[in-house]
Amino acid sequence: MILSKQARKKTKTSILAFALGLCVSHSASSLTLEDAILFVLETNPEIKAAEANKQAIEFELDQARSFFAPRVELESRAEGSINDGTRTNDLTSSDDAIFGYEVTGRVTQRLYDGKATRSEVERQAYRIDAAAYRVLERAEFLSLEAIRVYSDVLRTQRVTQLARENLTYHRDILAQIRSGFDNGILGIGDLQQAEERLFLAEDTLLQFELNEMDTRALFLETVGVTPDGLNAVPSPAARLPATVEETLATAWRRNPTILFFQSDVGAAEALSRTANANKAPTLDLEAVTRYGDDMRGFEGEVRDASVGLVLRYEFQGNRKRGEREEQVRRVGEQRARLLTQTRLVEREVRQSWANLQSALRRADILERQATLSRELLESYTQEFDVGNRSLLDVLNTQNALFQADVNLRNARALEVFLKYRLLAAAGILLPSLGIEPPEDSNAYAASAEGAPGVSSEPVKLRDDARGFSDWRKSVKSE
Repeated sequence: MILSKQARKKTKTSILAFALGLCVSHSASSLTLEDAILFVLETNPEIKAAEANKQAIEFELDQARSFFAPRVELESRAEGSINDGTRTNDLTSSDDAIFGYEVTGRVTQRLYDGKATRSEVERQAYRIDAAAYRVLERAEFLSLEAIRVYSDVLRTQRVTQLARENLTYHRDILAQIRSGFDNGILGIGDLQQAEERLFLAEDTLLQFELNEMDTRALFLETVGVTPDGLNAVPSPAARLPATVEETLATAWRRNPTILFFQSDVGAAEALSRTANANKAPTLDLEAVTRYGDDMRGFEGEVRDASVGLVLRYEFQGNRKRGEREEQVRRVGEQRARLLTQTRLVEREVRQSWANLQSALRRADILERQATLSRELLESYTQEFDVGNRSLLDVLNTQNALFQADVNLRNARALEVFLKYRLLAAAGILLPSLGIEPPEDSNAYAASAEGAPGVSSEPVKLRDDARGFSDWRKSVKSE
């Protein structure tokens, strides 16, 4: 449905109020994950561009519908003319130049065009739906991107804090080693080892801090606000489909990319029907009236009217047949593109599922490794204090613990993100979060115009090469 100017103005006002309120308030309070996603949906320019495109196509549908209405033409002209010919002995012909005017009105109502107008309306309806699914696709993708950068900011903050704690540990160790060296208990080698590990810890912290700043900048670019006061990312585990097959079945029904290309197929089929209409003549009811004076070299008043049926048919070589055959091939092209996207979505679902299962197992392993490294460091430290372990053993164990903690934080963050990615691949990310998609993501036009449905054969026949080939070639010019 096309929004009225007042409704659009009210919507824009509410969006600006939301954005301003969030900008003012989020610095003084927490910025939840839902807040970040809502801000992306309301302000991201990619979504706004997709919405504007959909609204523009709605006006193209209005233009297509207008061909059902009568066409009214008004023409007025004023001219000077002279009739010096000898072809007529009309008493009203003028021997001298005369100046006159004429007003013509013409009303034309198309009665028959081989359903060309109807097919064009259906094509524009499918284009509206395709544009709506593009809005939904952008909304789901950018919402997932908002989740990723939100999670990345928290992850980099945590690993940077681990790097600071690691640096503090090495400073404490260096202080103890220097004291032992000054007292003659430890040698220069131990002191140099401690200093070298301190430099490494400082360099690691610098790298982690730079990575955190880069992540914050990316958050600002994606979401539009600074990442201050973030909360922990909730796990969507309870909302995930139970199996990969269930996820695939959901994706085939709801993934916006698949739905977009299905609508593209519908638009191509409608355009093919429009081309088929060129085999039929057009039939118009025309009413013409003229009123004028002293026109075309004849003196006197012009006042006449006529009503009639006009049948038109155009011949021009093989142009019409070529147009029909071209559009048949365009349908085949769009159906092939739909199959390509169906395969890509299936790959995305399967990869996301496999990555999630791997991440779950890896996080469990890293959890146990970090626990063991912490216990080992404590044991080695006690043994070092009584001279049964070298300093190198202790420092290596601390480094292993630090890496295990960092890897564990990264793995836990990846595990949660992959769950959201799986929801996005299935096309149910926003519904799973209880967030309404943008209003312009509503695909209503094809059903509202009663357009023929688009077959979902690429899904049904994806394991049947011959069946798919027959489906792809099933459209023929009539």
